[in-house]
Amino acid sequence: HPTILLLHGEPNSSFIYRNIAPNLVKQNFRVIIPDLVGFGYSDKPKNAAIITYSNHTKWLNNFIDTLKLTNINLFAHDWGGMISLRIIAEKPKFFNKVAVSYSYLFEGNEEIPKSFIGFVNYAKNDATFSPGNIMDWGTNTKLPDTIKAVYDSPFKIESDYHAVRKFPSLIPDKISDLEAIINKNLNKKLKLFSKPFITIWGNNQDLMWKGKDSILQQNIVGAKNQIHYILDSNHFIQEDKPEELTNILIAFFKKNTK
Repeated sequence: HPTILLLHGEPNSSFIYRNIAPNLVKQNFRVIIPDLVGFGYSDKPKNAAIITYSNHTKWLNNFIDTLKLTNINLFAHDWGGMISLRIIAEKPKFFNKVAVSYSYLFEGNEEIPKSFIGFVNYAKNDATFSPGNIMDWGTNTKLPDTIKAVYDSPFKIESDYHAVRKFPSLIPDKISDLEAIINKNLNKKLKLFSKPFITIWGNNQDLMWKGKDSILQQNIVGAKNQIHYILDSNHFIQEDKPEELTNILIAFFKKNTK
């Protein structure tokens, strides 16, 4: 069975794919959905200092190596993409086709809107921080309390929140930031990725993400002559448009597969 790797972002987990993965399995794909370290039911590091962009890249690399994944069909959203785009840049041969949503390798010279800075501060400092509420704010569909509770459930004690609270601030916002320099170098390699690459964005006018899909489409060789998508959706397209997203992924991953 061809492999699909689904990667989630901030502040959720593999649970976000509950309405998508079963339909991919029905199409005879082998579907793999890890929870990033510090998220969902993966280990929650007690030491917040080890939660870095580079460490997350290393951990995901190790995951792919340990499972000996090759010929990966990837769909990555948000931080799942910001981490995996680095791996695609370094190890393009491991990937068959790539679809990303709200993902980008920030080089530290981008305009970071006030709305996102507000979110960074909320995540870092607000006592009422709730992953379930963030999921609800980022979807057009009103999430039932039962679903919000599942998003909140992996976090029991204060240290469980280290990763979800820290992730928004890990996006580099200065060109001198070491992670920004790494991204700048990797963007040069990512541009050369020649296998099929598509972007799937929502039509919400989030300034942090507006136009980033266009830049990927222009820069990446494999994104040329592909159909790219903008769904009638907020940030969490897996919640707003699960069926549409599933159909796009099935069509994309099955197209001309040998």
